[in-house]
Amino acid sequence: MIVVSTALIWWLTTPIETSLERAQRTGMIRIGYAPEAPFAYRTASGELDGEAVVVISWVMQRLGISQLEWVQTEWADLIPGLQAGKFDLIASGMFITCERAQQLAFSQPTFALSHAILVKLDNPLQIQSFNDFRRPDRRLAVMRGAEEATIAQALGIDPQQLLFVPDVQTGLAAVLAGRADGLALTELSVDLLVQQAPDLVERAQPFVPPIIDGNLSIGYGAFAMRPADTHLRIAIDQQLLGFIGSDEHYALIAPFGFSREHLPNRSTASILQSCEHGS
Repeated sequence: MIVVSTALIWWLTTPIETSLERAQRTGMIRIGYAPEAPFAYRTASGELDGEAVVVISWVMQRLGISQLEWVQTEWADLIPGLQAGKFDLIASGMFITCERAQQLAFSQPTFALSHAILVKLDNPLQIQSFNDFRRPDRRLAVMRGAEEATIAQALGIDPQQLLFVPDVQTGLAAVLAGRADGLALTELSVDLLVQQAPDLVERAQPFVPPIIDGNLSIGYGAFAMRPADTHLRIAIDQQLLGFIGSDEHYALIAPFGFSREHLPNRSTASILQSCEHGS
């Protein structure tokens, strides 16, 4: 009985290893991503590349974590996968939003991007905004769980006018096949898809960016963790401080189409302040 009690006391008083401590002890961390250029995607040679990949790799090296195990999933499964413990953080160009902040802890932002719509070449329907899909004869493709779907519904677009797709390539195929009249993504994601099929699709221009609750909708991307992983979030933020916006940082992300205009000018706390006011 004494032995059992001693063992129980030891178990109760021994600190639980945090995700950061485990990663630093083993030198390995699992990272979830959904394929989408320019954030996290496979190159023609099969290598994983992108803004999120190079930035989090830089951070982890400085935390003494050299082995990054990347777990691919569909966009809509990123948050459930994190919650289920399939990986320890999300590095996939995920925007900081009030809704997601109820389930996730975000790092400081690493970029800021506006939204765009991919259409067939010459833009036959003259699409110039999300609002052009507020009619029953048009259909907008959006990734399930992505911010563009939330924006479309906030603008009053009937959910029946939305075609939910699991990834960007399926969205591109939907536009090419005529199953959708446009595909809503970030500006850089659209530009990269145009590079894939320049004779078939283009970015809708001129374009009126969406305005939600009187504010221009700009997406601030960050790494996402479980709320309980405070130590991991703080450690990542400490590395990002002074790095984001530096020449070294810009040299890493410029090859993926990012310019200095895409550098974030707000903190996570300021972005989430709107949540307190219900907007």
